[in-house]
Amino acid sequence: MNLLFSILFFLVLNLTIVAQSNSYFQAVEEYKIGNYQRSSEILNKLNEEGKGSFETFALLGYSLDKMNEMEASISAISEARKRNPVNEKLAEDLLALYTKNKKGKLSIELAEKFVSMFPNNGAIRYLYAVNLQQKGAGKLALTQIEKAKAFASVDARTLELEGKIYYQLRYFDKAEMSLKWATSIEPNTASLWNNLGLVQESLYKQFAKLGKKTEADSYLNEAKQSLEKAMELDTNSELIKENSKRIRSLNP
Repeated sequence: MNLLFSILFFLVLNLTIVAQSNSYFQAVEEYKIGNYQRSSEILNKLNEEGKGSFETFALLGYSLDKMNEMEASISAISEARKRNPVNEKLAEDLLALYTKNKKGKLSIELAEKFVSMFPNNGAIRYLYAVNLQQKGAGKLALTQIEKAKAFASVDARTLELEGKIYYQLRYFDKAEMSLKWATSIEPNTASLWNNLGLVQESLYKQFAKLGKKTEADSYLNEAKQSLEKAMELDTNSELIKENSKRIRSLNP
C-alpha cells in the first residue's frame, strides 16, 4: 500500500516552518523528483540540529518508505505524530505502514486507538478490517466495513475486501453484490472483474449442485463475461488467463 503523495501539498502550504524553511523545501523538491536518499539526508540533518518539526519528521517518514526502510519510516512518522497527534491523515498513513509491514497485534491495537480518535474515517476503518481479516476474524472485519460504508464515501478497495471476506465465508451471493458494486466504481480494474468471475463460478457450481439449471447457466455466462472483461483489461496476467480458460471449459 503506497503512501499518498498528496500529503506534500499540505506540508508545502503549512506556514509553521521558520528557521529550517530553505532546507526543508529543498528536501521537498528532492522528494518530488524521486531523490529520496538526498531528501532524507537533508531532513535527518535538520532533525539532528534540533530543528525538527512535524513537517520534517513526516516527510522523512515518506522518504524512508519510498526507500523501503520500513522500521525507520514508522519511527519517523511516529515522531511526527507526537508533534501533531490530531492529524488524521498522518494517523491513517502510520496505520497503513503498520498494515503493509504485517505488524499483526500491534496493527490492530493501533487501529483500535485511531478508530476511537477518528470514528468517521473510512480509510482507517478499512485498514482495521484488513488487519482483522488477516488475523482470521472475518466477521469482525465485516462490522468495520459496514461502519466505513456508513461514515465515508464507499471506495472500491473496501468493497473488494468485503467481497473477499464473503467469498471466504461462502456467502457467494453477498460477495457478488459487493464486487459488482466495486466494478461499477472502478470498471477498468482487471482484478475486480477476475474476482467477480470467480464468485460467479462458485455460484454456478452451487446452483448446479442443487439441480437449478437455469440459475446455474445464468451465473456461468456471467462468469465468462467477467473473465473476458478482465482479459481485455490485463492481457498479461497468467492468473486471469488460467481462470478464463478454466471457466470457458465449463459447459452449462
